[in-house]
Amino acid sequence: MNKLLSEALKIDIALTSQSLTGAGTGQYYSMSKYRRALFIAEIGAMVAAATSVLQVWESPLASGVGAQALTGLTATITANTNVAEVTLTLVSVVALDAVTINGLVFTAHTDTTTPANREFSIAGSDTQDAAELVICINDPVYGVPGVTASNAAGVVTLVATEPGEVTITITLPAATITPATLRAIGYVEVEDSMLTQVGSFTHLALTITNSGAMQTGAVLVRGNARYSPIQHVAAADFAP
Repeated sequence: MNKLLSEALKIDIALTSQSLTGAGTGQYYSMSKYRRALFIAEIGAMVAAATSVLQVWESPLASGVGAQALTGLTATITANTNVAEVTLTLVSVVALDAVTINGLVFTAHTDTTTPANREFSIAGSDTQDAAELVICINDPVYGVPGVTASNAAGVVTLVATEPGEVTITITLPAATITPATLRAIGYVEVEDSMLTQVGSFTHLALTITNSGAMQTGAVLVRGNARYSPIQHVAAADFAP
């Protein structure tokens, strides 16, 4: 039988899921038995221009006393840029209003939907206009590759057709088309050699700093261990 992932990787909570405004830091975990650590953050709803910055800190102790930022290791999640799920809210769209989705421009037309031109009709209500935009986005030839759109009362939701295989970026939206991120994921990865040797820095933690209130959580996966780690979790199962 192949080795289980749970026998090769140590899984822990890096930051408990919470509505976080500003900075939050999780627990410090020892790297004494591991060569690599991967902090994975999931961010919930983000308004336009919102950011969430991931920063790894190191400490000599599990308590975090004497901690300092690990130099040169940050990642910034920005709303509507390479995200997992996003909405577009249409309100009183007029002809020539446009939105760019993964580099493809979709433009409002007075009364005709033409997927080949990426033009959607705005001859009806906001809900009907959104339905026409969905037709264009989902077109198998001229739509957005790997992205599926749906409409609910004038709000278009965009997700990856195959989850985890595509991200979504919205740029240059007209004032009548408001984008909002629903979910985004990011990570930072550390090798044990990056820790400061002077002062015996042995523990790592993740700090996430949000520009506004966002649902935020993170997990830590440590690997390249000297032996199979022991998981300390509330519940577990596996398929033999």
